[in-house]
Parts: sequence; structure tokens; C-alpha cells
Amino acid sequence: MPQKGGEDIKNTKDCNTVLKECYSQYRIKLFNYCLARLDGAREDADDCVQDSFLVLQQKLNSGETIENPRAFLYRTADNFVNRRKEERAKARQRNVPLEYAEDIASVDAAYLAAVDETDYDLLAEELIKTLSDDEKALYDLRFVRRTAVNDIAVMMGISPAAVSMRLKRLKEKVKIKVYEKGGG
Repeated sequence: MPQKGGEDIKNTKDCNTVLKECYSQYRIKLFNYCLARLDGAREDADDCVQDSFLVLQQKLNSGETIENPRAFLYRTADNFVNRRKEERAKARQRNVPLEYAEDIASVDAAYLAAVDETDYDLLAEELIKTLSDDEKALYDLRFVRRTAVNDIAVMMGISPAAVSMRLKRLKEKVKIKVYEKGGG
């Protein structure tokens, strides 16, 4: 059995034995920990526990030594819990409370008519013509051909961070031009 202090168990037992022992010893406590952190969301807590044991299994199968499996499981579960909480927070931001729905729904009719009448394909063509050759090439690679940022970086001989910054600036420039042209 793995000790709570965390003896080096990889060297003395095979992966399946370690996994079974950890599962029987820590599963319920880990579930309760996740459940408490996730405010009683049982399915999310169960998913976090399962994901944590899958990570442990992958690490053991790859030959890594887990010095303290209990600490590893709790740290891994904590990471999964934090991701779930972030996902929940983002979902709450996307949902509009019912009391604000009427305000949002009452959009100016003239604005809606202008948006409906805008030929976005023509507007896009006009905007692309105003870009520099480098910006056009970047636009084509990323948004037309769907090339990954890392691949664009290799092609351009710059870092992925530099490509991301150029893409951000390009989006801002296009956004400003859309507003100037009355595209909403």
C-alpha cells in the first residue's frame, strides 16, 4: 500500500496495482474534496476525480515515478476543479439575466435596418483592399486558409507571440474600418 507520506511506489509495484490501490484508498475522499470545491455539483466532481485518475494512469504508464500519489491526485483534481469553475464563470457571463433581456431586445429599428442592408461581402472586399501587402498575406493565411499561428510564425520567420500580436492589431484595424463604414 502507498504510504500517506508518499514512498516511491513506482519502483516496487506495477502501474495497475498502484492505480487500484490509489483508487480504493483516495477515490471517495477526493470526490468529497471536489464536491465541496464545486458547491455540490456531483457530476462535475465525479468528472474531476475520473480525469485525475486518468492523468495518474498516463503518468504511471509512461514510466514516471510518482513520489506521493495522494498529493499528485489532489493537485491534479484541484487543477480540474479550477478549470470547471472558470468554465462556469464564463457560462454565467454569456447568460443574460431575464430582468435585462427587455433592455437588450429593444434595439433601435434604424440600426437594425442599416445592419440588414449592409452587404458584408462587399464591405470585406473593400476593407481587404485597404490593407498592406503584409496584412493581406497574414489575413489570407490565418482567416482564409486557417493556418495555425505556429505555422505562420515559421513561414514568416518570427515568434508565435509576434504573429499573435500582428493578428490582434489586424483585427483592431479591421474593426475600426467596419465601424467607419457603418457596418455596425
